[in-house]
Amino acid sequence: MARRDKPNPFSSRAQQQAPYVELSDDYDAYDDEEYYEDDFEEYEDRRSRRQPDEHKVFGLGIQNADERQPTYGQGIVFALIIAAALLLCAIIAIGDGDGSVPPMLQRSSPLLWGVSILAMILAGVGAQYSEYVTARAAEAEGLPVVSRISTAWVVPFVSVFAAALLIATYHNRWMLLFGPVLAFIGMAASLLSRDLLDEAEEPSVRTASVIGSVVGIVVAFFAFGAIYINKFENLIAVPLVTIVAFLLLMEALERAGLATPVRVLHAGLGAWIMAATMIALNWWPTWGWGGGAVLTAMFYIIYGLLVSNAEGRPMTRNRMLEYVGVGSVLMLAVALKDVIL
Repeated sequence: MARRDKPNPFSSRAQQQAPYVELSDDYDAYDDEEYYEDDFEEYEDRRSRRQPDEHKVFGLGIQNADERQPTYGQGIVFALIIAAALLLCAIIAIGDGDGSVPPMLQRSSPLLWGVSILAMILAGVGAQYSEYVTARAAEAEGLPVVSRISTAWVVPFVSVFAAALLIATYHNRWMLLFGPVLAFIGMAASLLSRDLLDEAEEPSVRTASVIGSVVGIVVAFFAFGAIYINKFENLIAVPLVTIVAFLLLMEALERAGLATPVRVLHAGLGAWIMAATMIALNWWPTWGWGGGAVLTAMFYIIYGLLVSNAEGRPMTRNRMLEYVGVGSVLMLAVALKDVIL
């Protein structure tokens, strides 16, 4: 057996041979506490000079938020303006219908659709302007800015589209509250989630991503439901569902960081599946919000799988159950409701 050149410091023999240091009776371990406190204060001082100021928004760290507060406020101002426009639409549309088909035409008027279209345009322009100001502010602070085709306008635009369509369809007093609230939340929450995704640190980025995904799914539900409730012909319903799905998938895949050509291909594939689902749904004996639930369930499956793939997350069994399993259960529940009722 080869002999060690140096003794093993972890052996029992080395421990026995180690010199024993006897502490004096007046030694106090807490005498060094002031030195530790001085070191800690010096470390905190260096750390505060090295790191930028941090401000908490809903528990998420945003760098230099006090200086960038006007950027966040612009999105809220635009959202309030859009909500006021939708309130005006609800006031114009309120009243008894004349029985026309589809229901959205029962209280239709040039003023109603003019204000609705103007609100959709303002929502998209306001969202893009807020995104532009945010990017310029980040560039001025020396932060990296990625040049890409921005889709910040998508969720606000679709949320206003859904709110306007629901106001025209139901034209009752509930829409005085629901329409403006849907438009406001769709725009404000979407812009907030994009700001948090751009500037929050881990693990807050995951929380911000969840916020953006929830807002997108909720907006999709109301948009698909409003389209289905009006029972449009396939020549109208299928293109509307396809366009809404394509835009929302483009926005989600942009947040996931996917390159533009691949993003267009993936979003187009998902929109094509949604178009086929809408065609099949017109042969399904369901009614009301059940059709919107089926479309949303299919969109949830597509949305989850495409975004997970874009973010590089492996398709594990749990993830497949989370998206495919939950979506399938929701569609099965709607089918059972139609059979039983």
